[in-house]
Amino acid sequence: MGLKMKIALLLFFLGLTTTIVDARFEPNSLITQVISNGVKSTCKPCCNNCSCTFSIPPQCRCKDVKPTCHSACKTCRCFESFPLKCDCPDITDFCYEPCNSTIAKAH
Repeated sequence: MGLKMKIALLLFFLGLTTTIVDARFEPNSLITQVISNGVKSTCKPCCNNCSCTFSIPPQCRCKDVKPTCHSACKTCRCFESFPLKCDCPDITDFCYEPCNSTIAKAH
């Protein structure tokens, strides 16, 4: 293997290792960019486990944990697990409709 290729591989693995060690799932981190390509669902947004505050307007959050985030999620967080577990910490002033059994299986 050429010297340039060895250096490139060393830098790649060094960068990947530091990203994994410092993985806080920030939007700009390498591991988030790699994982996030496959975690956003294209199906209609839904939520089976939503809780809201009693404030006006209410502050609601979907507490579902699934292999993907719903399509309207702006900040999808996925955790290092197998199978992949993701949640959506977005705060809205409403709850999405509950997922029916066919949509829930697609997530």
